[in-house]
Amino acid sequence: MRSGASFDRFVNTATLMAENKTEIDTMGSSSSSQTQPELKSFPVEPIGPVACTSDGSYLVGGGVSGRIYLWEVSSGRLLRVWAAHYKAVSCLVFSDDESLLISGADDGFVNVWPLLRVLDSTEDGGAQGKMQIASLYAWSGHTLGVTGVFCGSGGSNAIVVSCSLDTSCKIWSLATGILLRTIKFPSAINTVVVDPGEYSLYAGSTDGKIFVAALNFGVPGANGLVTDGMMSFLVSHSGPVTALAFSMDGLLLASASEDCTVCLWDTVSCQTLRILKHSKGPLSNLLIVPRPATLQHGLVVDPQGCMTNRRPAVFMAAPLGKYVVADPNSLEANTCKGPVVTLPPESLVDESALDRFTHSLKAMERQIKEFEQQGSTAAMQLELERLRSDRRRALIMIQQWQQVHQDLYYFCVEELMGGSREREAEDDTEKEREREKGKKGRSKVAAKAR
Repeated sequence: MRSGASFDRFVNTATLMAENKTEIDTMGSSSSSQTQPELKSFPVEPIGPVACTSDGSYLVGGGVSGRIYLWEVSSGRLLRVWAAHYKAVSCLVFSDDESLLISGADDGFVNVWPLLRVLDSTEDGGAQGKMQIASLYAWSGHTLGVTGVFCGSGGSNAIVVSCSLDTSCKIWSLATGILLRTIKFPSAINTVVVDPGEYSLYAGSTDGKIFVAALNFGVPGANGLVTDGMMSFLVSHSGPVTALAFSMDGLLLASASEDCTVCLWDTVSCQTLRILKHSKGPLSNLLIVPRPATLQHGLVVDPQGCMTNRRPAVFMAAPLGKYVVADPNSLEANTCKGPVVTLPPESLVDESALDRFTHSLKAMERQIKEFEQQGSTAAMQLELERLRSDRRRALIMIQQWQQVHQDLYYFCVEELMGGSREREAEDDTEKEREREKGKKGRSKVAAKAR
């Protein structure tokens, strides 16, 4: 799940095997060790990975059936459901400019979905949400299921790194859609991450090792040939590594494992700095967020600058919808229309701070305008997608007008030309009758003359 500096809330998923449902819990930050979910939502199928945009406008989840669900968080409305993969979705991630959604699944595919195309209601089936969306790229280089996906910085020019149980990591280009490089490892890979400078790749394996590989160049081997680039590995976990995350400065690496521990690594010396134990069970995910400026030693700073242990005000989020509703006014229980997802670093007592965290369905339009002002490539890509959609609609209208023109042409030919032929036939018959009468008259005159 993606998070920015302003995030103070997170989403957790847990599969309820007894009821064959998925419970999506919306959690709130609290100083208490017994944090309880503020809201529970129950989608129609078990949900595995989830990802959220940094502004908290949209939440996506991958189902075990291969479908991807897109919710608008402020209202809880399920906007889109589409068949993205043939098997269970295993990982979801947004690009850094959040114009693209990248998904990986157990079918070995890595698909790239333009968010503007997903949100376009004019696509086929868009009114009911059951869409057949065409992916921007569909990469099928892995022979086994994809276990992790990482997207670098650079918007549409970024690189995408995918890892798989086939012991390989593949590096793809978002700009051209081609495979740039394949790195092989001694064991299956569960998760992958790249340092903020995008110099090195860290891959967590099923045997508890964290492999380190160079991204930009290979490493000369003993025979003088260039190998895949694997430089070293880190060993501290006794179980499979399930998640990796970098600190903001790129100096610390955190790793989570099924052995119920989290290790903090110094990436320069490759030494373990600290081991955190989690006694409640194996760890499945890991996320590093900056400490809010108003949170100091478990206390919250109010707008007046005083320290207090009182929990800040929290907006209750709307429950996530189960089904796509064509009419937004006919929602079942999703009546919340305000900003409900993210909490700012400051206390929400100040009403003027609320305006900066108000989101709506027109967030994409605002992003396009901002990108156009900045002159970024993301704006051109979004504009290109919009023009392609307009072109498809124009082609459909042209085909309809061509059919109408053809029908009118056939009508004119059959009715008008057919009527003239009948009149000509009638005229010919009348002339023939007159000629017959003339012949009979002349025969009578000749008989009388004789």
